[in-house]
Amino acid sequence: VFGTPAKKEGLYDGLKVSRSAWDSNKVKANPKFVGVCWESGGGGAVACIPLERVGKQPTGMGMVAGHKGPVLDLDFNPFNDNLMATVSEDTTCAIWNIPDGGPTSNLVEPVQRLTTHRRKVGTADFHPCANNVLATTATDPGVKIWDIEAGKELFSNGDAHKDIIQGFSWNGNGSLGCTSSKDKTLRVLDPRQNTVAQQK
Repeated sequence: VFGTPAKKEGLYDGLKVSRSAWDSNKVKANPKFVGVCWESGGGGAVACIPLERVGKQPTGMGMVAGHKGPVLDLDFNPFNDNLMATVSEDTTCAIWNIPDGGPTSNLVEPVQRLTTHRRKVGTADFHPCANNVLATTATDPGVKIWDIEAGKELFSNGDAHKDIIQGFSWNGNGSLGCTSSKDKTLRVLDPRQNTVAQQK
């Protein structure tokens, strides 16, 4: 399969994608925005660019800039295109309400901050079928599943992992989650039973 590159007028130009190393998404899109983990000093930032704003991006555009360390991953809520989760080396996950048209000035106060991880948080993945349910993984090592509306931890499973979790993915209906780890093991987690259903 061969792709055809877009013409210059259809590209997003002038992006400063973060150089912070992690096995996660630096760029993600939904029907309204392209989210980009931004290279910035003195904290972490994400650019939320409206899909229709192609071409050279303006300098000084509004950023999501409420983390004290680099942002390592982001995800958009599949039930609300304006809600975005970001995770950072500062050990927190933040939930942001992005205004239509993108931020016109820096957003520094999230609508919710999730703070029970003890070390840097590497991935964020919204549940595919349940609104306001989010999974995060960190170098604790641990997996946490959250009710982001209540700011409440629903599930935590760190004891099963012997090393850093490098990735997390939900199955199609969200009944199970799978982790890949630096300990060279894949684990299928059942959050409702709080068990490891399988590992290989």
